[in-house]
Amino acid sequence: MDEDPPRALGVPIDSIDERWDVEERLGTLWRMARFGPTVEGLRRHVLQGGERSIEAGQFRALDAVAGHGPCAVRELALVMGLEPSSVTRALSRLEAEGWIEKNRSTHDQREVLVGLTDAGREQHRYFVDRAFATYQDIFVVFSGQERIVLADLLERMLKSTEAVLSDAVDLDPDSERREGD
Repeated sequence: MDEDPPRALGVPIDSIDERWDVEERLGTLWRMARFGPTVEGLRRHVLQGGERSIEAGQFRALDAVAGHGPCAVRELALVMGLEPSSVTRALSRLEAEGWIEKNRSTHDQREVLVGLTDAGREQHRYFVDRAFATYQDIFVVFSGQERIVLADLLERMLKSTEAVLSDAVDLDPDSERREGD
């Protein structure tokens, strides 16, 4: 009697075989891609395996400021999907390193805007360059055409995920809706 495939992140990638229907296979691979030991190893390699290191939460905040700053902490919290207090803690560590600076808004003196310092821009660039060099090494197993197809599929999957999550929030009577949504 065939056993059902296990539903755990510790499943060796080589054990995913014909017993798995395509949805089980996709779901397991998606979970492995998000939370499995390979991705955790990749994260450690990029963020802590070079001549510099940074904690994942700190990099996430640094990356959010690089992509959206200067902006208010509440805007970063929305972008990062975190509570403002969590973002404030991460920003405090970045500020202590000299990678971000806080300045009063010229439009509203009550509002504090967070932006990168020159050292923060340089630090961010180092880790992004390290990540993309690693990605190039990983993607070498794909032809140029396969990379295009993979990029298209991943983009569609992420958009579908966002749509499903958006619908779930719309249907959840306990969820708080932001004004303007």
